[in-house]
Amino acid sequence: MEAIKIYFDTMGCAKNLADSEYALGGLVSAGFQITEDPFDADVIVVNTCGFINDAKQESIERILELAALKEEGRCRLLAATGCLTQRYGAELAAEMPEIDLLLGVNDYAELPGLIRAKLAEQAHKKLAMPANPPVCGRVQLTPPYTAYLKIAEGCDNHCTFCAIPNIRGKLISRPIDELAAEAAEMRKAGVKELVLIAQDTTAYGQDLAGRSLLPDLLRELDKLGFAMLRFLYAYPEGLSDELLAAVRDCKSCCHYLDIPIQHVSPAVIKRMNRKLDRAEIEALFAKIREFLPDAAIRTTLMVGFPGETDEDFAELLDFAAGAAIDWAGVFRYSQEDDTPAAAMPDQVAEDVKTRRYNQLMAQLADAGAAWRERLVGQKLTVLLEQPSVDFPGFFEARSQYHAPEVDGLIFVDNTKGALSERHIGSLIDVEITEQAAYDLIARPLK
Repeated sequence: MEAIKIYFDTMGCAKNLADSEYALGGLVSAGFQITEDPFDADVIVVNTCGFINDAKQESIERILELAALKEEGRCRLLAATGCLTQRYGAELAAEMPEIDLLLGVNDYAELPGLIRAKLAEQAHKKLAMPANPPVCGRVQLTPPYTAYLKIAEGCDNHCTFCAIPNIRGKLISRPIDELAAEAAEMRKAGVKELVLIAQDTTAYGQDLAGRSLLPDLLRELDKLGFAMLRFLYAYPEGLSDELLAAVRDCKSCCHYLDIPIQHVSPAVIKRMNRKLDRAEIEALFAKIREFLPDAAIRTTLMVGFPGETDEDFAELLDFAAGAAIDWAGVFRYSQEDDTPAAAMPDQVAEDVKTRRYNQLMAQLADAGAAWRERLVGQKLTVLLEQPSVDFPGFFEARSQYHAPEVDGLIFVDNTKGALSERHIGSLIDVEITEQAAYDLIARPLK
């Protein structure tokens, strides 16, 4: 009898990726075998994203694409889990018979038993389970030198455009000792860069202690000796002096802050149920520069929110032109079911959203150019990731100022052959020699 082979496909954000890692850990512990080839899988699991319309459509298309393997490959069962299924489970069950098993965001622990029960109903070839399966907390899907640590689930902010509280529920923080123990295992396994994630990392611990425990967590994790320790998705109102001091004082903390501000117009901010207006955000950015003069600041901005006028958008453009933003992402407002914003009057036309998106992207094209230019001539420690496909003779790398996946890269010149693939995942010292659009060029110092 053969072991059951599982192929896991993850859509969406790093938080979903972390969920998939824990789900795979449970499956391995239950005796399932992981395969990276969907054609070789008995069971295919799609961890879906349901955050915005584009992500929902992408998840549906991926499910249909993989469903075809039930006829073309060895697949006997297609399961879907994650945000999309949590949100639209009944509709998917009715409209997508291709899916054999639907689970929500809190059902990962039940996945092994449900899959096994579903397969037992089928009369095909026999499959075996190991008598003494290994114990496995999670299966890391990222490169061995970088890992995500999900520190909390859910969100209490209730931004009017966001469906996350409906999907994921209220904030539930994990205890510091539990997180520290897991992080210690990661460090022991060779992880050099640890990235803390949650829907709102700055709210971490509010449900446990009535205040943010993120500074306490950073100080505890700093003891473990990671080369880079960063946190993503920091709400602006949560960036307290205590937190900024912890980032400054902890040896491993990256001087990198990801702060989704969405908008700066007071009228739009109020309708979004956000807290800080333009003056307060500008004051926050100035304070960050006082604590961390070299910090890289990343933000996300939204255009086309219901009721956004030309004047509101002009204020956002003006802010983007003058703010010290080093990295930025722009999103068009997506009208999400069961959110307050979806029912608001004065929905913005799609062509207007697109025009504003293009204008803001053009305004932000030079975001961070001055900051990156200041790095030219400086020496940085970088994490070497892989040989560049686009630029032969160069390796791709990131510094403390570059988060995985979302920011630019540092291309390290290897035309003299000083580096090889055995250096991947290593920390090396480089000198920045020039700026190239959103990226930087460097030469190794050894």
